[in-house]
Amino acid sequence: MKQNRKTGFFSVQTMIFTTIIILLFIGVILVYYARLYSETRERILKISELNAESSAEQIDKYLSTGVDILRLAGYSLDNMIRDGRSQQEIRDYLVNQSFAILNITSKNCNGLYGYINGEYLDGTDWVPEEGYEATARPWYVDARASIGRVAIVDPYIDAETQTTMISLAKTLCDGKSVVAMDFSIQRLQSIAEELADQGDCKTLLLDRGYRVIAHSDKEEIGKDYFRGDACLGSAIVDQMRSTNENFFSLDYEGSEYIVYATTVANDWFCLSVTDATPAFNHLKRSLSLIIAAALLIIGVQLFILVRSERNTRITQQLAEDLTQAENDLYEREEEIGQISRVAFRDALTGVGSKAALDRFAGEFTQTLETQPSAFGIVMMDANNLKYINDAYGHEAGDKYLCGCCRLICKTFAHSPVYRIGGDEFVVVLQNADFENRADLFRQLNETFEKAYAKEDGPEWERYSISAGMADGRPEDRSIERALTEADHAMYNAKQAFRKDHGSYR
Repeated sequence: MKQNRKTGFFSVQTMIFTTIIILLFIGVILVYYARLYSETRERILKISELNAESSAEQIDKYLSTGVDILRLAGYSLDNMIRDGRSQQEIRDYLVNQSFAILNITSKNCNGLYGYINGEYLDGTDWVPEEGYEATARPWYVDARASIGRVAIVDPYIDAETQTTMISLAKTLCDGKSVVAMDFSIQRLQSIAEELADQGDCKTLLLDRGYRVIAHSDKEEIGKDYFRGDACLGSAIVDQMRSTNENFFSLDYEGSEYIVYATTVANDWFCLSVTDATPAFNHLKRSLSLIIAAALLIIGVQLFILVRSERNTRITQQLAEDLTQAENDLYEREEEIGQISRVAFRDALTGVGSKAALDRFAGEFTQTLETQPSAFGIVMMDANNLKYINDAYGHEAGDKYLCGCCRLICKTFAHSPVYRIGGDEFVVVLQNADFENRADLFRQLNETFEKAYAKEDGPEWERYSISAGMADGRPEDRSIERALTEADHAMYNAKQAFRKDHGSYR
């Protein structure tokens, strides 16, 4: 009887211990699965972010060609208007520049036109139909609404060539005249398709009305995701309009999509869409197999425990399993840290990336909210990069950018340097560098003037930049205003460089 009570107590104790072991092991597996699920989602999001940012960078770089051409033409037309040049002289300028632009842009642009001094002038010999009102056209209206910058008008189908075009337009110095040019965006579709071929992400480019300009799937081009029929694109736009984040997850027809959105050309949206369902389904299947295998292993171990009462062996096994789980979690954390380091460092030059500057700006904004601090911004743009790329190839262009970056880092050795675009760099000055900013800025310009004056080496070692500097104000609560002023100063320096040296060597 006494032996039966002892056996019964042992059986209850064994059942309780068995239950605790099962719950503990499943809990560890579920925690590990949750971490693995989160890490997989973060990895997909990072890939989507890099894809979207890469697409946006290429799109902005392509559009910047037309923007630079129009800005230069606008600068010349402003001078002609101020000098009181005749309409015939202005028309002749438009015709001559249109011929040059046709060659420069590889026929992606036909030429210049505009409404100047109360008259429509065309540099492409196009004669408008009777009743054509230039001031009612979108290129004129949008330019007047965007005084001070180049307006990018929504795409349209050219009636003559049947190609998709956009209009770039800029208001001139009198506030009423506008110069414009039509620019082909077929290259944007090529960018979307090329990036889609490199991975599992789909690339979408939407205009400000959420109409598809470019898409990895050509069948989607031209669709209106805001007013059109219900589809995945419409669901993405609805979710994007309802959130303030630039990334989100979306469940659509039983699939989970991860979307990262960034802006290009001020008003357009570049989206990277990844179907994460296969990756997550793989994790779920793995979880089911792991749990089934775990329960089977525990059952066998408990059977051995009941038969042989070898509690030490079970405890040791559980400790080893927990240690392995901790090691796996640690390895995953190391992988996440590596992904973050790659995302915040520019792959070509090794300095901070655009994402790193955005992160710094966010953190610095929080500091300024509670503790105003003196700071300065230096904005720099590498001169003649397009010339180097066109004349000697992109490998030489990369060497040129790296050389410019080395001189910048040497001058601002105690301040963070960021590459925020193809040829643009930003330096944030604080503490001693801010106090000595005038000397450092002068030293920067002298360094590059000496480098540009050298003629005994290859062209891509004649480094040259245009730089602008601006100080933060005591009332500033972010770096945005200083960035804008530095950008304007850099633009003025760029114009001065082109006036002295020309657009190309």
